[in-house]
Amino acid sequence: MPIVLDLTQVNRETALKTWLAYHRIEKKRLAEQLGVHRGTVTRLINGQRTSRDLIERLAALGIPRELLPDPGLRLGE
Repeated sequence: MPIVLDLTQVNRETALKTWLAYHRIEKKRLAEQLGVHRGTVTRLINGQRTSRDLIERLAALGIPRELLPDPGLRLGE
């Protein structure tokens, strides 16, 4: 029986981390693919960094847009 993830019941950050784990995508691998430091990927996932370019590149890698942070917002705003 396939596992169904209902990511609508958690916040965006948790949903993104769950989606990445489910697909066995590590932050280190994402960082290598994007040509950035792993910490940059961590800050982006946490919503502390919202580079429009990086978000577009993550979406191009197949990560659902609805799980990515809004490039116009910063954590705490």
